[in-house]
Amino acid sequence: MADHRASARTSISACRVAGDSPAPARERHEDITWLLDRFLENAVSRSDVRIRGFSALAQEAALAHRWPGNVRELRNRVERAVALSTSEWIMPGDLFPERAAKSENTTFAPLADVRDAAERRQIARALDETGGQIAKAAALLAVSRTTLWEKMTRLGPADRARSTS
Repeated sequence: MADHRASARTSISACRVAGDSPAPARERHEDITWLLDRFLENAVSRSDVRIRGFSALAQEAALAHRWPGNVRELRNRVERAVALSTSEWIMPGDLFPERAAKSENTTFAPLADVRDAAERRQIARALDETGGQIAKAAALLAVSRTTLWEKMTRLGPADRARSTS
């Protein structure tokens, strides 16, 4: 994490020297999760609520959002979510209440589809965390390498060109 902070500071400093402004948040997906965590720590420290963190779905929603308001919008959404959350975990509806209102009118997806989507997301996160190493990802997910490979084949994750070591 310290590496990430140092590289972010270096790139912002380089932009200032060159007279450029840093890229908007929508172009820096790698910073969104880090910023979410910093803003959450700050907001929780200023309140008496007990928030443990962001759900995986909330992180995904934040990464998928275009952030037209840039980092200020991100900070404001996190602060509002901390103030209004009724759970220990920030959910997508806490960050994006306008989406939650729209989704209340939709029909339910079959449970099998929801489960498959959740497994697909978790497999992708494990593969990202391990640099695409299937054996290490399987260990993170507490399944055998064979089981992980079968799930990847059945669920069709985005990137199958991963290492099998």
